[in-house]
Amino acid sequence: MERLVLRRVVLLGTPLALAILAIFHPERPSRASEAVEQGVWFMWFHFIQVPLIGLIALAVYLLTDGLEGRVVSVSRWAIAVFAVFFSAYDAAAGIGTGYALRNAQGLPAGAQEAIYEAVKDMPGLSLIFGLSIVGSGAWVVALIAAAIALRRAGAPPRTLHLADTGRGVPDGRASLPGWHAGLRELLPGRRVA
Repeated sequence: MERLVLRRVVLLGTPLALAILAIFHPERPSRASEAVEQGVWFMWFHFIQVPLIGLIALAVYLLTDGLEGRVVSVSRWAIAVFAVFFSAYDAAAGIGTGYALRNAQGLPAGAQEAIYEAVKDMPGLSLIFGLSIVGSGAWVVALIAAAIALRRAGAPPRTLHLADTGRGVPDGRASLPGWHAGLRELLPGRRVA
């Protein structure tokens, strides 16, 4: 009983926590002074998000708990790749950018502008972005493979909603409806396989 409750907390609570957190993601500022003001929150936002990425990876793993086969292995390997690469991206781009901007507080406007120019494109157009591409691709593969494995194990067709990855990024906002639609088919005491 306790394990079932914990499983449901991870499966339902983690994407919900990510969706709520995503509401508070700092908007991209247009000026260096705005970015520097957001630096502390930007850094802490991504500190909070890193463990949630590990928990969402655990949630995907739990979806195929008790199942076997090649597609299950694909899902599990892909979610491991996602956890490593997307966490690295979040740490480097999110925490690194926030840390730099936080440390720019109190500096003269010219120095703040220089730091802002150095980090403003780090999350999007840099080598670090490659980590996001690998992680996001692995996320999509993991969810599609998990949905296929569950369907092959006898889960209802609507379980394939789990593969609704939104934009391919597990930020909660895009993928939460599909995730919950798929889980509705699995959690009311039903067990596939």
